[in-house]
Amino acid sequence: MEPTDRKTKTTLKNLMIIGAVLIVVLIVVLVYFFVIKEDETETPQPITQTTCGCYIIDPAVVNDCGDPKRAFIFNLNTVSADQVCNAKCDINDIADNLLNSTTPKESLKTCPVRSISDTRCENLILRDQDGKIITGRVKPTDEINAEATFDKSTYVDYTFKVNSEDSTPDKVDGNKITKKITPPPAVTAIEIVATAKDSQGEQINSMVCRRIIDVETSGTTAVTGMTAITEQQSDGKTKISQISISVGQLNSENIKIRFSFEPTFTTLTAIDGIIVDPTKGTLEMSKLDLYDPNNFSNDSFNILNDHLGELNITAEVFVNESSIGSASTTVLFINTAPEEEPQPEEPQPLPDSEKSNFSTTKAVGQSCVQRTEGTNSATYTITVKNNRDAQDQIASVKDKLPLGFVYTTNSSIVNGTAIVDTDMVKITTVGDTQEIIWEPSAPWSIPAWGTLTIVFQATAGPKSLTGQNLNEVIVNPVQIPLDPSTLRSQVYTVVAQDCANITDEEKEIPQTGIFDSFIGRIVVGIFIIIIGWVIYVRPEGTLLTEKIVTSKAYDDFEFRKSKITNPKKYFEEKVLRKNSKGNR
Repeated sequence: MEPTDRKTKTTLKNLMIIGAVLIVVLIVVLVYFFVIKEDETETPQPITQTTCGCYIIDPAVVNDCGDPKRAFIFNLNTVSADQVCNAKCDINDIADNLLNSTTPKESLKTCPVRSISDTRCENLILRDQDGKIITGRVKPTDEINAEATFDKSTYVDYTFKVNSEDSTPDKVDGNKITKKITPPPAVTAIEIVATAKDSQGEQINSMVCRRIIDVETSGTTAVTGMTAITEQQSDGKTKISQISISVGQLNSENIKIRFSFEPTFTTLTAIDGIIVDPTKGTLEMSKLDLYDPNNFSNDSFNILNDHLGELNITAEVFVNESSIGSASTTVLFINTAPEEEPQPEEPQPLPDSEKSNFSTTKAVGQSCVQRTEGTNSATYTITVKNNRDAQDQIASVKDKLPLGFVYTTNSSIVNGTAIVDTDMVKITTVGDTQEIIWEPSAPWSIPAWGTLTIVFQATAGPKSLTGQNLNEVIVNPVQIPLDPSTLRSQVYTVVAQDCANITDEEKEIPQTGIFDSFIGRIVVGIFIIIIGWVIYVRPEGTLLTEKIVTSKAYDDFEFRKSKITNPKKYFEEKVLRKNSKGNR
């Protein structure tokens, strides 16, 4: 054998040995980080407790369960998580002469609550001037005497919120607070919330201590106030996310709002997109409606996109073409965007025939949640708008929750109506990730320029990742377009130890894979180099590559990939495959 050939074979043998050693090292590293280390860090899970409850409602006020704020009595029961949680609400324990109601005792209704996250406020009782328990409706001349009881912990800043306005208790006696409330004029309902702060400054938020009572009044319709909520966009600009106008009692649907601005902008008249809430006595417009030109007789709030500084907004409300009054508020517009960078060329738009008729937006009520019970809940809102002048249909809506987040059972509200999960909600769990699908028995029919709105809640569990957590929604219309980009939307929710003091680490997107680790990248890179060298040098590698490229599995993979990268090619290939099957 020639010395040169012997030397080449020796070199190849040494390289193969080095490659084998590196592969063994890679396997050891992976076993350590993903098996041994996880086992070492596991700690026994403590036995948790769960609290359930029940409440009683007056059918003369509300017919069905579903809104605990309409209750007049709440009872709680706390057990271990592995036990059946039952709370007792016995109507027979209530004397007829102790209720401010004409409803017979046997007609009162009991409603269960399977899980209550915050029980630091244990009870809220509302009585009239005669000491009778208010079941949900009072006269304008009645007094409302609120009495709230908290648990044995020490709290500060005890407060009653009356229609979102803070009110100091008349008396604080240990863990019990009281307040006498007089129904304000021109309102049809009063919401009363009892709350306080713990030693950490956390606000108590218990459903047990929230009540809504109706006021029997024929009060006049009049504008009494206006509020505007703003948010910062990804481009740094300020936009108005919601406008709420207090108007008292409204009995007409023929409503329009005329907005005027100082400094001067074009006057805007809203003729659609106005949500009337008779319970709160308010008119509301969301961000989606404020910036939609179809809701105005001229232009929209987009005229304010480039404004910076303070802006005084006045809203005059018209009912049946007659003005019932106006209210004003001041909004500060700022721009937090960095200096503009050159924008890449935008791709040529697809023809309208290939675009979706629907647009999808996703929003979250809490930009930050904590893993602590009571502060780990996030409210998500999915809005799907029909952008054509004809009715269209949606078959289903799919939402993929962030890792470690859990859907709150029976929390879905579709177009303002609470639904039971068994009617249309399907939940699929893969590992620590949940996927929620809303699919009615018959597709939703969305009218021209109409919307479909889904609101639901989810909680951040112990396995949720610290930092920015992505939540994505996908809309499935009956007619699938070639360009599905507008059928997807996403929003980020921060999971932090303390939402009031978010660290730089918590602002980052969590690392979820091996490629997020520096060591992982190096190890995988070495492995890929070795595999590539074997495929390139050895004849067996070339043969394996040819078999993979010519396989049906690879062909199917390329076909499915083109659905995203090249929709036109995907559509043509799909037609060809269908014709090929028919010819057989």
